[in-house]
Amino acid sequence: MLDSNVTRTVNISADDVIQAHRERMKDAADLGFAVSQERVPHERGTLQDSGFPPEWRGDDIVFGYTAAHAEPQEDGTKPYTPPLEPLLRWADRVFSPERTADEVLADLDENGWHPGIFAHPGAAVWSKIRSEGLSPNPYLAPAAERMDGYLKTHGLDL
Repeated sequence: MLDSNVTRTVNISADDVIQAHRERMKDAADLGFAVSQERVPHERGTLQDSGFPPEWRGDDIVFGYTAAHAEPQEDGTKPYTPPLEPLLRWADRVFSPERTADEVLADLDENGWHPGIFAHPGAAVWSKIRSEGLSPNPYLAPAAERMDGYLKTHGLDL
């Protein structure tokens, strides 16, 4: 008679499981941060440069962006009146209009008005934000989706 009773024992401590979980979470966060860095708007790089890589804060691992315009870029906004000058200067860099921001600003009266202001693309964007708000330009949501996919397909490596 052949005895087929085989016993196999694997000893895994709670600390091993916790460490494997932390490593898995760090790998997912590293992936998420890389995806966000690829997707973040980077016309001047200030938003991208404000990103901080994954770091442990207690039991949580976090990464993100600290620029003031990080959340409006990600989520969009309702209509509001933004400052005009930064949009004029942005449009100068992006579009190289016939009249520069300095020329437009010099022509404005004390009420911030000049008939030719809306010929400048920065003023057109300013007007669009006042009437429609900002459209979302997500970079963290795609990162979260990639992290979720990673966590669903990568178990604990013990």
